Amino acid sequence: MSIFASDNQLGTWAKERGIELAPVADPALSHDPLLAEMNCVDDITFFRRLGFSDVQSLDVSDWEQADLIWDLNQPVPDGWKGRYDCVFESGTIQHVFHLPNVLANIHDLLKTGGRVVHGQAPSHNHVDHGFYMFSPTLFWDYWTTNGYSIDAAYWFEFEPFWFRSKFVAPPWRIRRYTPGSLDAYGYGGFGHRQVSLFFVATRGEEATRGEVPQQSYYERFWSDEASERMDGAAQKERSRGGSGVVRFESTLRRGMLRARLWYAWKKLRNWVVRRLPRRLPPVDLRY
Repeated sequence: MSIFASDNQLGTWAKERGIELAPVADPALSHDPLLAEMNCVDDITFFRRLGFSDVQSLDVSDWEQADLIWDLNQPVPDGWKGRYDCVFESGTIQHVFHLPNVLANIHDLLKTGGRVVHGQAPSHNHVDHGFYMFSPTLFWDYWTTNGYSIDAAYWFEFEPFWFRSKFVAPPWRIRRYTPGSLDAYGYGGFGHRQVSLFFVATRGEEATRGEVPQQSYYERFWSDEASERMDGAAQKERSRGGSGVVRFESTLRRGMLRARLWYAWKKLRNWVVRRLPRRLPPVDLRY
């Protein structure tokens, strides 16, 4: 894993956030010669500065000289289970075809009380980067359904711009995620920027890995409070007392001319709505 920061930069960022880094006597430079020229540290140094005394890497190939060679489509060996305080993946699981297996493997590798960190899971505008682009509801729903607590849930927009192996893009706008906060953007709500996710979840004593989640979006519809949503009489009553736009649309759905007017109205409304400023969740941080 490449780290695009020097040891001094890590210290500066940690101080800004009120975090004390662990001392490392001999910080090693990156395996990438261009990054090493800019004094960027390697991944082992990075994690040791965060307080980890033993750092191991895993890959399906030995091309980058990982410590453990394994295909995460397959269950991990029994001897590896329950060994780790933290499993950090930053751009790994989208390249593993059998997603349920890789999530189960993450659980198996962790100790009770251990944490999984999805460091930069690709979401919007990552077509063909891997097998998958993820919605944040996947991580929230899977880990909570299986007894994990969510410690951090963020999504961030960014414009990638690299120059001589240095990331010089404008600051990333980081926003907190909660279920339902992005419902209005499920169909074409994002623009040209790329979106990635950051999630941290802790394995509880009763946590498991085999529970299959139902999407929380639909669970909100299925709740007792929403039991009337599919009731025809209730829907008809709401349409009578709805907003002016809803009532106007309902009157245009009868007859050929009205149907054409309704279609033209929907196109105009859609064009206007897509050009209005987006009401996204507030920005928590900028980096």
